[in-house]
Amino acid sequence: MIRKEQRNLGGTRKIMPPIFGILNTNLQKPDPEMISRMKSAARYIKPRKIEAFEIHGGFMAAAVVEENPLVERKNTMTVDGPWVVLADVSLYKREELIERIGRRREGETDRPGEKDTERQRDGETERRGKNKSGNENENSTFAKAPADKGDTALILEAWLKWGRECVKFLYGDFAFVIFNRETGEIFCGRDPMGVRPFFYSFTGDVFAFGSELRYVLASFNTKPDLLHEYLLDTLVTIKSSKELSPFKNIFRLKPGHCLHKTKEDQKISQYWKPDPEKRIQLLNEEDYIELFREKFVNAVNMRCDGVLELGCELSGGLDSSAVTGIAADFAAHHGTSMTAFSNVFPSDTGIDFKDEREFIDGMTRFIAIPWIGVDQAGSAIPELLKFSNDIQGCFVQQNYNVFNRGIYEAAGKKNIQALLSGFGGDELVSARIAMPWSELIHDRQWDVIIDELYHNGITLKSLLKPGLLAIRYLKSMIYHPKYRTGIFTPKLLDRRFANLPLNSKFALKNALRKRFGENFRKPWRNQITWRQFDRIMLDHVPQRMEYCYTAAVQYGLEYRYPLWDIDLIETCLAFPPWMKQHHSINRYVFRQAIKDFVPEIIWKRDDKSGTTIPQMHYSLMNEKDLILDLIRSCSDSSYLNEIVDFSGFPQWYERLVKRDKADMNYLMPGAFYNYLMILLYFKEYG
Repeated sequence: MIRKEQRNLGGTRKIMPPIFGILNTNLQKPDPEMISRMKSAARYIKPRKIEAFEIHGGFMAAAVVEENPLVERKNTMTVDGPWVVLADVSLYKREELIERIGRRREGETDRPGEKDTERQRDGETERRGKNKSGNENENSTFAKAPADKGDTALILEAWLKWGRECVKFLYGDFAFVIFNRETGEIFCGRDPMGVRPFFYSFTGDVFAFGSELRYVLASFNTKPDLLHEYLLDTLVTIKSSKELSPFKNIFRLKPGHCLHKTKEDQKISQYWKPDPEKRIQLLNEEDYIELFREKFVNAVNMRCDGVLELGCELSGGLDSSAVTGIAADFAAHHGTSMTAFSNVFPSDTGIDFKDEREFIDGMTRFIAIPWIGVDQAGSAIPELLKFSNDIQGCFVQQNYNVFNRGIYEAAGKKNIQALLSGFGGDELVSARIAMPWSELIHDRQWDVIIDELYHNGITLKSLLKPGLLAIRYLKSMIYHPKYRTGIFTPKLLDRRFANLPLNSKFALKNALRKRFGENFRKPWRNQITWRQFDRIMLDHVPQRMEYCYTAAVQYGLEYRYPLWDIDLIETCLAFPPWMKQHHSINRYVFRQAIKDFVPEIIWKRDDKSGTTIPQMHYSLMNEKDLILDLIRSCSDSSYLNEIVDFSGFPQWYERLVKRDKADMNYLMPGAFYNYLMILLYFKEYG
């Protein structure tokens, strides 16, 4: 077992609440009716109270869980002179940040190979302020940074020292706003992967923001128009661009970006993205495995540290099992209460349905922690979809958050504070890859090639394969396709698109078949690392976390994602491809690294049921009348009839229930629920 990373990483962690507010760059008092509307949007299943902060030129607020003793007003907002910061944040590596903030000697380096520029030093002096003698103010929060300071205080101190560069020094999950009550200056930042959401709008001098879309939506006196592009994207299963919200004049701050607004200028800039060209070269595979294990364990541990009631989503797959196993090891050595939660198919139904219970049972026997299996959705499907529309502010483009409500309810009853998820592994950390033979040949990695070809000895196949690889390599040198489509052939895409119940005239007018097909065309990349870079930067990544954030906070839960840890991502991206697909074993380094934390039945498995929330199939089968009644109740809408063909829904439903393996590759169950949400949305809002 790895123990060296299992230490207190920063004291008791504050579980931070959603934030929202209104700021005026001309320092005018916010409209009281606008404030009232935003407050009224704070509706949660687990009671929350509004901690409101009225400031000169603005209004800031946080929706705090009433019974949560870890959330304190002072940890949500920090004030220093004219500066105010409001944040939804969990910072990790706090000791490192505190050390950097405390460095005072002239010219001292903050990061290896970097020195303070004259501009940064001048900006620091201006922000910190001077007394009449030219010395630093004694009461400046920059003067010291004790370890017990809240995360918002550290964000403000980082801003006071580095200005717009401060986001580069923050490590964790965050969305924050910094406001100057004397000048109207606004600075906002969002964490690199988009774990914490951030929506905003500008109307003249008024800046409205919120962790949830519905807060910003409520700031408008009249509901803004739905963005037509968002509707079209949803109809053809596209995830809209990271900067778009469902509505006109409301935007999302993209992950890894910051927004800086003054009276004279407004700028949005990217401060982080991984470098696909970076490489880590170690002596042997044991060193790679040890480094990966160290980064992975640390990523989980820092997200467990200081949490009194910890929860883990355990699906039975490699990713969630590994996160759960490491978290359980941490909890056992730190006296932390921890519970695992799993979605399972209902027992004793007489239906032959394969879920992940075999692997979940193997995992819970191995680590012996409290476990709760959830075999009910919590509500009927139409009710779940309506609830999602209400809390998300609009119909959504992914529905894991909709049907995971059973786990949220169970975790809320257990007073879980932080819920660890295994989401993100398939994108990079534990992703499957094909052995990149052409890449190895191009880089002249002959020792690796020989090892991979003959690790099982010399056979006829291994003797013939070099010739085949040489032909493929020469072909790749001659022919360079512009795009890659993988399994998404024109024939498959035609079948998928034909399955969607779209009004043919509407589809033709809006070129939906072309829009649908272009979604599956990705730039051709010769290198594995560039393909993986593209994957982790896809639009669905922050969107999935935003939806889950909004659903989970209804029950007082804070999501944390160890597999989206930046240090882990950058390390894994820089590993050589042969450590990920090694000796015909896919996900090799991941499997080797997790052996101490999961049973053999897990780390050796190479299959998946394909159903993340299996009880939803049972609900689908048993709620036919409710679902078809919902569809019929919307069919008298002339507007909806212009968009969809209602006659296509019953057949789609029957095929989904049948679950014929020959059909499942193009039936797109997720799209079925998205269409139902669209119907519900327009039925209610017109």
